[in-house]
Amino acid sequence: MEEQNVDERRSFYRVHSAQPVRFQLKDPKQFGGCLSCDLSQGGIRVQLSDFIPLNSEMTLQIQLSDESVVDYPCRVAWVEKNRFGDNYQAGLEFAEWESMKDSQRKILEFLSSQ
Repeated sequence: MEEQNVDERRSFYRVHSAQPVRFQLKDPKQFGGCLSCDLSQGGIRVQLSDFIPLNSEMTLQIQLSDESVVDYPCRVAWVEKNRFGDNYQAGLEFAEWESMKDSQRKILEFLSSQ
């Protein structure tokens, strides 16, 4: 059986994107900010200064442009410590809620413009 690389297994096209992101976990005392690495219609990869456990649920606020901010619920799909630092990378999977159609449209417009 031939091995697929990660890009071939992805459901959505990813775009390199260094956008400011704010996050709020379920506990109101747990919030912060970070920078995105890449973005797709299905999720976002971010750089984090602190560890966030796998499957944690949170709400993101992604600054797509000066005029466009998207709020999106998500969960931590994977997290790993960077080899040469005290920070982490995490893959956040967007929730597929029917009420998020406007946010999905904004993300698609942003991805199309890149």
